[in-house]
Amino acid sequence: MRVQGDRSGHDGAVHVEHLELWKRDPVDCIRELIGNLTFKKNIKYAPYRVYESSDGDNRCWDEMATGDWWWDL
Repeated sequence: MRVQGDRSGHDGAVHVEHLELWKRDPVDCIRELIGNLTFKKNIKYAPYRVYESSDGDNRCWDEMATGDWWWDL
């Protein structure tokens, strides 16, 4: 694929770049990630809440599984 830029070089010619595009089936990608034992301890299957301290006053959000969206879903 040839992509034309919006800038010109010193010679006045528009910058052009040739790109090679790849596509993958997203289901196959997810299947590979879930099935890869390297990620076994890092994949979350259920939402959870994280708090800054044990008293539960300050909630922390740092990943999708800690957000309200997953709980609401």
